Amino acid sequence: MKNYKFDLKNKKEYLVSPTRKVKVNIDYIYNFNNSFGLERKWIILDRHNSIKKIKRLLLPDKMIMLTSFLTTEDSHIKDYLIYIDFGKYSKNGNIIEFKDLELDIIIKKDNTFRIFDIDELIEEFEIKNINKADFYNILKEETILINKFESIGLIETLTQETSKDAIMWLIDLG
Repeated sequence: MKNYKFDLKNKKEYLVSPTRKVKVNIDYIYNFNNSFGLERKWIILDRHNSIKKIKRLLLPDKMIMLTSFLTTEDSHIKDYLIYIDFGKYSKNGNIIEFKDLELDIIIKKDNTFRIFDIDELIEEFEIKNINKADFYNILKEETILINKFESIGLIETLTQETSKDAIMWLIDLG
């Protein structure tokens, strides 16, 4: 599982995963009503190096973090519009932490979506890295989002979860 720490005062993003520790500067921070938009350059890693820029939308009152990527034309993720990570937030002053609980939804530019890593969510729950309440809350949150996606649309759903300004900022990668 990955753990993110966002230091809004010092404009730093920290990522700790089983395979790496990353510390990177955040170029811009935007404050939307119930969320924070973070924008930064991509850093070279062991994979995903077709990414040029990344935007994250932190929603500390929800169980999701939204990410968009500016990529090269030959990128294997060039058709992604929004990547949704499900997890758990904690906030202490200007520090926001997000524990990624493995479940993801990828919204593509053609207005379709796919669920990823539900097997990893279940596996982490079974080995007790995710407690029962968090496990069921994540599944409930995912189900509610998917039902709303199907009834009112992908972008409209995410607009209701945060704001139109926040979602328009997130998907504008120009």
